[in-house]
Amino acid sequence: MERCNDAHLTQAGLMPCTFIHIPGPNPILTPGQPGTWDDGVIESCDILKDHDTYWLYYHGTSSRTGYQIGVATAPHPLGPWEKRGTAPVLALGPEGSWDERGVACAAIIKEGLDRYYMWYSGLAEDQGARWGIGLATADNPLGPWHKHRGNPILPDCGYVGGVVKVGGKYHMYCEHPIGSTGADYGPISLAVADAPEGSWLRHEGGPVLTQGEWGQWDDGGFSEAKVVRSGDVYHLFYGGAKLHPTRILSRESIGYAWSLDGLRFHKHPANPVAPREANPDAAAFAEVHAYHETPFWYLYH
Repeated sequence: MERCNDAHLTQAGLMPCTFIHIPGPNPILTPGQPGTWDDGVIESCDILKDHDTYWLYYHGTSSRTGYQIGVATAPHPLGPWEKRGTAPVLALGPEGSWDERGVACAAIIKEGLDRYYMWYSGLAEDQGARWGIGLATADNPLGPWHKHRGNPILPDCGYVGGVVKVGGKYHMYCEHPIGSTGADYGPISLAVADAPEGSWLRHEGGPVLTQGEWGQWDDGGFSEAKVVRSGDVYHLFYGGAKLHPTRILSRESIGYAWSLDGLRFHKHPANPVAPREANPDAAAFAEVHAYHETPFWYLYH
């Protein structure tokens, strides 16, 4: 959790907030009991507030299957969090489908009274590490979620971090290309569409956020990260690190970057704003997804 002494940047867009890192009541969610669908690894996806309930989407694995998407709810951003149901809300596709091997990295938007969109990353058995992006819809945040018949709506575009709707257009931020800066790591890239299902156009200017210069704390690149638009400012909290040769031993901290147009992001001069060392028992801060309620930014990782 981060506290900011100002909700926005100055009008000139040149003076970022000063953040105070407050460790949360971690862990807020743990893998399931042996034999459940998420008894292996779980990782954060997205956070949605709907009426008085907070919905935390996550993806998890078991010893039998790849990533699938589940959800937990709470009355407050800090919890307590309770998993909903005994099965994933979005499961692997059937054998031979484009998402038969992995379903992960959910990003959720609500439109109108009862229309929910979920963009997610999917992986086929024969795609190597080339994750595509699909769409699912529901009339309730719990589901049932119905996969779009035209999936994948954006082939080979990595891990979804978040989707922002601005001026009738959808802006999707993804970690892509995966592995370009280190194993499972990459820059943050952008695609834009006029409708949830597309057609999606990749930003021609290349990634909107790239790894630090050699020797800096984030020179290895990033895991997927969510962009939040508040007022006229785009806020991006991301997990970055100097990569260890063994990927699982990389120790990510959280950095912050901001933009006035959603295209050119500026890194905070005091990065990392949430160093891993502030939580002595934490292994790393990766797959960062932010939620804002003044004066706090809640960072799920």
